[in-house]
This record gives sequence, C-alpha cells and structure tokens, in this order.
Amino acid sequence: MKTLALFGSTGSIGKQTLEVLRAFPGEFEVVGLTALKNTDLLTEQAKSLPGQSLHPQGTSHVQTFLAPTSAQTAALVAQADFIINAVPGFDGLAVSLAAVRAGKILLSANKESLAIAGKFLRELAAKTGAQIRPLDSEASAIWQLLTEHEQISSVTLTCSGGPFRGFTREQLANVTVEQALAHPTWKMGPKVSIDSATLINKVLEVYEVHNLFDIPLHDIHVTIHPQSMVHSMVHTKTGATKMHITQNDMRLFISYALHYPEQPECPWPIERARRSEMDFTQPDPETFRSLHWLKLHGGNPNFPIILNAMNDLAVARFLRGELSFLGIYDFIEEGLERYLWRKPPATLDELLVLHDEITEAFSKILQP
Repeated sequence: MKTLALFGSTGSIGKQTLEVLRAFPGEFEVVGLTALKNTDLLTEQAKSLPGQSLHPQGTSHVQTFLAPTSAQTAALVAQADFIINAVPGFDGLAVSLAAVRAGKILLSANKESLAIAGKFLRELAAKTGAQIRPLDSEASAIWQLLTEHEQISSVTLTCSGGPFRGFTREQLANVTVEQALAHPTWKMGPKVSIDSATLINKVLEVYEVHNLFDIPLHDIHVTIHPQSMVHSMVHTKTGATKMHITQNDMRLFISYALHYPEQPECPWPIERARRSEMDFTQPDPETFRSLHWLKLHGGNPNFPIILNAMNDLAVARFLRGELSFLGIYDFIEEGLERYLWRKPPATLDELLVLHDEITEAFSKILQP
C-alpha cells in the first residue's frame, strides 16, 4: 500500500483529498496529517482514518502536527511515498522543498511555491528523482492536455472572474470581506478566495504553468469563463485548440494526480457541459491591476517573488478589516516600487533572503 502525508488537512483541499481517499479504500495509507491551528478538526480527521474509513486493512498510527516545525516536516515527509501540499501561501514552500529534497512524489496545491520557486524545485527534483504533480485545476488541465510530440503555440488559463466579475474600480471601492469571500463557482479557503477575487491567483498560476512546463510567459494567456467548466486550453501550431472540460470539482484533479498515469473510473456524478454554458470574455487589467503588472513586469524575475510576499501580507490585513479591497493593490505596488529592480536571486537561498527582507520591512510598517 502506498503511504501518504497530507499537509494542510483541515483546509478545503485537505478535506477534499480525504474524500478522494475514502472513494478508493485500500490504495493509500495516511501516515500523517498537519494543520495550522484547527486542532479539533485535525483530531477528528485522525480518528476517522484507521479501520474502515480509509484503509480497511491498515492499523498504523496516524501522526498529527499543529504548525509543524521544519524538523517535524522533514520527519513526516521521510515516512511517506506521496506528499500532498495543501498549505496556502509562502508557508507551503517549506513542504514542497522538503518533499523534493527527499525525492518524493509531491502533489502540490500550493501554487505560490511553484510560481516563485518552481525553477529551483525542478532543478532539485532532477537531482533527487522527485516528481512534481500540480493539483491546481488550471495547471493540472494543462498537464493533462499536453502530449509529448505535439507542437504548442500557446495556452490559455481560464478563471471565473470571481465575485466581482464585471465590476468597475469605483464599484470595488467599498466591497466587503464577506462579498470577496463569496466565490460564485468554487468552495475555497479564505486566502485563495481573496486571491481569486483580485485575480492575483491567476498571475501566480501563469508563473506556475511557466515553471512547470517551460512555456514562455508571453504564450500563456488568461480569459474569463464564468461557468468554470473549461479549466484550460492548449493551442497547437496546426491551428487546433484543445480544451479540458469538466465540472468544478477539485476531487477530479486530486484523483488524477494520485493515480497518474493509470486512471480509475470516476466515482462521482459527472455533469456534462451544455453549449449555452460556454462564455469567454477578456479580463479588465485596468481594474484588476495584477494582470496589468504581469504585462509590465512579467519578464522581471523579482516580480512573482515580490507579488507573492506583499500579497500574503495584504490579504491578511484585508481579512482583518485593516485594508480595503483596492488597498490590496495599492499596498502591493509599494513593494514593487521598492524591490522590483533589485538584483534577481540566483539561488533558492537568495530567493528566501529576498522574501524575508520584503516581509520584514513591510511587517514593520504595519505595526502600530
């Protein structure tokens, strides 16, 4: 039986991963679960694992860690074949790095680590024999659509547009946290929901796809697709376009990555898309400024690092009611102005130093 460690088990991806495992009993043995602070749910999840719930024949003890240290992360990674990284934000990089260093199969829903450090993680994986499989629906869709010998012209990542699709900048001035969290088609955690509302998640996904599949940034496009049925498109040099179409259910992408390359029959009801559901429009980069920044600064290696560091701080402030929705963009622009033209990091260690410097500098600004 294959062993699995799930980092971030109490979040949306973590809970859906456990649903997937329950649908395929006897295939995986969960050796460890981690969470940031939800002790009650973490304990409940661990109690549900032994016996009939996930692996009927397994009786091994499931380890649990609350906000695990680097040593605990490394120890848990060492015990598992599959590492699922469902930790949001920059904190997820430590899990990805531990998994790749140990030569494990990494299934990452943490787009941040792949967006800012994907190049370094892949270089390390080539040395250790680790595998990196994306769980993000858009990156997974590209992975599933790409073929070995097909010549690719470009790819398109779709996004629903979030809860504020079609809003003007004036309309965004007074939106609330509750409105920003109310995603129209996906059920996600707070951080990812806000990133979807600002479309900053889409910029991070552009870098994720760029780093994972060596697709040039200028060949990765973004389009608004409100129904969230088409997850990505691949455009070939022959003039054809291939679409990955399925319902907005993360369990499908989790299952694909867990079972790759062999695929079992889907155990969940499948909703087939109707033609009337296929709408595509272009996003407004002047209102959702992250896309404008991508066009201006996309070629600067510092851009995704600064964007991610500043966004982590800004989203936390917004969720606490200390920053307006448009203030998220304003705050990030301060960091871009200060750090964009610094010498780009040549190593992962230098990347970490730059991130920590940005975080420390702007955390001090936030202190009363």
